[in-house]
Amino acid sequence: MSTLTVKNFAACTHEDVADAVLTLAAPLCAACDDDAMKHHLISLAVTGWNLSLFESREKEGYRSQVEERLPAQLPAEQKEVFVRFVLDLITAKQSRYPAMMKGIKSWDLRTDNGELTLSVEALPVKPV
Repeated sequence: MSTLTVKNFAACTHEDVADAVLTLAAPLCAACDDDAMKHHLISLAVTGWNLSLFESREKEGYRSQVEERLPAQLPAEQKEVFVRFVLDLITAKQSRYPAMMKGIKSWDLRTDNGELTLSVEALPVKPV
């Protein structure tokens, strides 16, 4: 007989997911003046959000999955900062928003007068 484990699932809107991603990414985005860099940070935040929805396949956690998504030519110090950002975001997402089980299919970031606006299309993820 099979056993099914279901995580709590909260009904949430695309806007709820977008707000949560921006909230999690806010500390690093606030320290950045460059719009292109903010775009990259949100891209990493979306990656972290989606990874957080699944159990890590590795003993060391999500590290190698994050590293393989970074540009190979990135200097080691910068790579470590970005890896740490994503790993911390995954931990924060899992603790602060555990019931928001929607994966981000697509997203768009706009900057208006320094204010970030994120739009996402999020779909429910099959509970594990």
